Amino acid sequence: MSSSFNTALQLALRTSDWVAVVLAVPVVAITAAVAGIRHTGVETARAAVPDSAQVAQTGHDAREPAVSRGGFQRDTGGSARHAAAEVIDSGAPVERKPPVSTGPLAASDAAETVASAVASSSNVPGQCLGWSRQQAEIPSRYPDAATAWTHATGRHRGDPVPPEGAAVYWTGGSSGHGHVAISLGRGKVRSTDAAGEGSVATVPLRSITRDWHLEYAGWADSINGYTIPGVASA
Repeated sequence: MSSSFNTALQLALRTSDWVAVVLAVPVVAITAAVAGIRHTGVETARAAVPDSAQVAQTGHDAREPAVSRGGFQRDTGGSARHAAAEVIDSGAPVERKPPVSTGPLAASDAAETVASAVASSSNVPGQCLGWSRQQAEIPSRYPDAATAWTHATGRHRGDPVPPEGAAVYWTGGSSGHGHVAISLGRGKVRSTDAAGEGSVATVPLRSITRDWHLEYAGWADSINGYTIPGVASA
């Protein structure tokens, strides 16, 4: 009996060890699987978080795109602002307005002044400045033509072919008052006293210089500081 019992006992112990081994195998497998899942989760979480050294070096999250909303590539040299400036500079040229006279304007322009001068046939003797300014509807200011020339704007000294509507000036004369007339263009002027005292006539510019022994000064686009609109600049 004892021998059989011992044999049976040893068999039972061996059987118990085998059962324990069989039961331990799935436990180990489950433990390994759980450990693997945890390891994989840690690696995934690490991959999702930007490396602190990378953030410190680039100054922004590695997941942030390198292109801004405006379509310009980011950089520290301000190339986006420079590119935007180039786009603005490459547009259509800026339209510039013509310069505007800063002084007062005559009520009549060049064409109207010429028409009025041609229509006039008489004048107060010796009143060339008064007659000339009236053709352009300009108020009185200076005492004579020589003074008016000294203060004239838009002067063209010695030009023998003044444009239409320009005021044409001479200096000198017996009393030093000079003379002024209205240009009709092509070297001709409409002048007071040209057809005799008190009579207006159209004569060549050079005849005033020659016959009246005056010094030709030139022409200007103004009388008494008032610019006559429409007088050509050259």
